Amino acid sequence: MPGAYCPEVITDLVSVEAIRDPFAVYRTLREHGSVVWLPEHRAWFVSTHAEVQTAFRHPGLSSDRLTPVERRLDDHRRSVLADTFELLRGWMVFHDPPQHERLRLPLRQAFVPLAVERLRPFVARTVESFATTIRERLASGEVIDLVGELAFPIPAIVIAELLGVPASDRDEFKTWSADLATVVFGTTADPRRAEVAARGTRRFVDYFTALVADRERHPGDDLISTLCAARDLADPPIGATELVGACTLLLFGGHETTTSAITLAAHSLSQHPDERAWLTDRPDATARAVEELHRFDGPSKVMVRIAGDDLVLGGAEIAAGDTVFLGLAAANRDPLAFDDPERLHLDRPDAHRHVGFGHGIHHCLGAPLARLETQVAVEALLRELGEWELAVASDELGWGATVLGRGPGTLPIARR
Repeated sequence: MPGAYCPEVITDLVSVEAIRDPFAVYRTLREHGSVVWLPEHRAWFVSTHAEVQTAFRHPGLSSDRLTPVERRLDDHRRSVLADTFELLRGWMVFHDPPQHERLRLPLRQAFVPLAVERLRPFVARTVESFATTIRERLASGEVIDLVGELAFPIPAIVIAELLGVPASDRDEFKTWSADLATVVFGTTADPRRAEVAARGTRRFVDYFTALVADRERHPGDDLISTLCAARDLADPPIGATELVGACTLLLFGGHETTTSAITLAAHSLSQHPDERAWLTDRPDATARAVEELHRFDGPSKVMVRIAGDDLVLGGAEIAAGDTVFLGLAAANRDPLAFDDPERLHLDRPDAHRHVGFGHGIHHCLGAPLARLETQVAVEALLRELGEWELAVASDELGWGATVLGRGPGTLPIARR
């Protein structure tokens, strides 16, 4: 029955089985209902493409998951994380209309497809420089970690270029983002992690406050200057803390998920040699293929919503205050939405219908940039690196034990 608890199936999304093969767990949950209760998480799981789209549009489901997290903290952790929550309130992804649109407005023009496409030559040059080095090292017999040597630095450099910050700071960005992720991904139960998140917040705030002040005095051709100039477009105007929050969202979102998207695309290609060969012979099909790669195995498994009111979704009676997991990865393999969904088919005509970037007003603003970077990286993987393969068995890769995101920490490759 929809909305039922299913004791005979795995409902813990961070269990060993769910981390090793989340799609098998999602498939079983979907077979039991479009909305299923997960007792380990005290949350509802939305498993079908149609219901995930409905949930994205449902006015009773709120994006504000910061307030419930903050309320659950004890007084000490709430005090430690006060600045962190203040920073994250500048992230449009944690807001509903009309505040969501207010925070999104100054960013919108920077990420329209035409504006992003102008970055293609820069992205291509950046990828080529890394690919050339990787190819030479592979030829010499080295094993290369594709995450550290390509998938992470590319989006970090690109977002740094957009923001107008030194690419040399990207290692710092990675550390700060990891610190902040302890709140973003809801892992603040350990008091020590709260201190880590607070430390990352201070570094982000100090760095971007200084950068914003500099751009206000000396505007340049970069995204921070554009945001400073556009802050008065919002009503009321974007405040100083909100502006710093927007910068950290761009930095955090601009490389974390794209790193995983590139990594997962490489992993999928390594596991499907026939599809890889098909795409190698048809480089003009890369844009369409990247949509299918994202549908088949993308970086976002779940998005979180909070029920603002009692509501019914997929036959499940959801109470006000309940947590709802929108199963993006489950929806993207829903057989009612895609033919033969467990198959990677790079020429799939409707792959663009995937919900990996969200849906409706919550469709990812940076999706055009993520698509561009993944396309250029996939082209390099097939054209520049020659014949390569995973240097370890796929089941030996380390997959992070998180509900929300997906991606191995490393992806070692070697010359075939």
